[in-house]
Amino acid sequence: MNKRNGAFKRRISYTAVICAIYAPSLVIAQEDEEDGAGRAIEEVIVTAERREASVQDTSISITALTSENLEDFGIRNQEDLQNFIPATTIQPYDATVRGVGRNFRALGGDPGISTYMNGIYSEDLLTATAATFWDVERVEILRGPQGTLYGRNAVGGAINILYNEPSQEFDYSLKSIVGNFGTDEWYGMMNIPVNDQFSTRINFSVRNRDGVVEELGSGDDLDGLGTENSAIQFKWTPSDDLEFNLRQNFMVIDRPFGGANGGGLVVLNEDALPSRNTTSLVPGMRFIDTSNTDQANYDSNTWYDQSQPIHSYKDPVTGAMRQAQRVRPGIDFGDFNGAQNAAASLDGFNSTSAASAQRYNDCVFGGDIDGGDLCAATNGMNNETFEQEGTQFNATWTINDRLEVKYLAGLNTLSYQRETDDDNTASMVHDRQFWVNHEARYVSHELQAFYDVNDSLSFTSGIFSYDAKIDQRGDFYSTLNEARMANPYVDNTALSAGAAGAIGAPFLAGINASTLAFSGRPMVELFTARDSCMTYDPAPAPACAR
Repeated sequence: MNKRNGAFKRRISYTAVICAIYAPSLVIAQEDEEDGAGRAIEEVIVTAERREASVQDTSISITALTSENLEDFGIRNQEDLQNFIPATTIQPYDATVRGVGRNFRALGGDPGISTYMNGIYSEDLLTATAATFWDVERVEILRGPQGTLYGRNAVGGAINILYNEPSQEFDYSLKSIVGNFGTDEWYGMMNIPVNDQFSTRINFSVRNRDGVVEELGSGDDLDGLGTENSAIQFKWTPSDDLEFNLRQNFMVIDRPFGGANGGGLVVLNEDALPSRNTTSLVPGMRFIDTSNTDQANYDSNTWYDQSQPIHSYKDPVTGAMRQAQRVRPGIDFGDFNGAQNAAASLDGFNSTSAASAQRYNDCVFGGDIDGGDLCAATNGMNNETFEQEGTQFNATWTINDRLEVKYLAGLNTLSYQRETDDDNTASMVHDRQFWVNHEARYVSHELQAFYDVNDSLSFTSGIFSYDAKIDQRGDFYSTLNEARMANPYVDNTALSAGAAGAIGAPFLAGINASTLAFSGRPMVELFTARDSCMTYDPAPAPACAR
């Protein structure tokens, strides 16, 4: 595609400006080394135990990466981070430490690794990492249960991201990154001291990149980047024993999405074969009896069609190997919710040409995968949008040399939507998309107290409150307006008067399962939540009310 083979975006002038800005610092550093300044192990200060201490004095399995580490290793997001953290795997939205994490991401599926921004709890790792690690002072990853000091959802560990605080020196920085796949990133920061007691710091990051998974159908290539984030911080120290910090950020993500970072649409095999099934209109297999070939038994589920290949499968009940053939549409029972195999209708209903089949088969990766060869097929509707605003506030009062009290408050509001192709084809006959909408508002308050008895003994205590309001909907729909996706669901489960009387419950006559399940309240019709709730004219369905 043109994106993949287009000219590399070169911005020599940008690079020259950056080099001009940083060249003096490089010269100074070189002069220092020539003057005999040797290398030394830098002491790293962490807050793993809720108070600042040297990492050598912290009795926790911890990895701490300073801003210099992040810059030197080119760590810009959570995917880069996982390459430097032992026993840790970080996905786009979650993390696992020593195999402990979140089993599913839905209502009630809280994470097993707690995330903190400036010491304030964040339920979503995406909120803390999607803005990149630009202008971050330090990232701390604590491995193992941290419930004693971190409480909620820290059974596997904790991740704490601490941002650079405003300082009393005027400072600024600008950085740009360009690369292949249309990579174009900009980062900036400015620190402004207002007076001896008050200072502010602002930063921004903009990351854009074309998709890295080639799209066989219409639409942009998949799994691109489109992130914009800005933040402003204030620090006020009215006296030696009082300190107040406030940070506010705004983030927007809008990018071509691939599901599970592209993995959801990249096909590795189908029916355990390194090829697509482009011949069967409906999915599923049926066990057959090879002796049952009489045409009179054609409607039998075990009838053997001698013109079709035989597949061998293990019987899930007996464990014995048995012979099977594909389900025949309109004849055999299939537990597939009415879904059809869109790959069998790439060029028309139940019609896929040899050329189309070969094109799709070339996009199945049954063995080793080269990143430059990745491709997938969709209807071009894959997109992820994320809007988030976050506030972190803390106030510290040093009462005396032994006692310190700290108050932390956090507010995080977000709206997340995504659409992904669920049939892995660009068929214009059958289409199924998965849509999810997630809106949330998180509020936290925490009061901490630290008391030092002596240099060897200290006590830490605190109280924490957290309120999370989440509205989440997931649904399937069709961009082709297929009847089974668009038409209202009709519940035909109501009992007749005779049937209700036969079971001794005449009061159930005429009442269907939906009425019983929803106590008479209106329900969003099957497969229509996206169109019923995300609409203004007509008004959203009554069941969409929060």
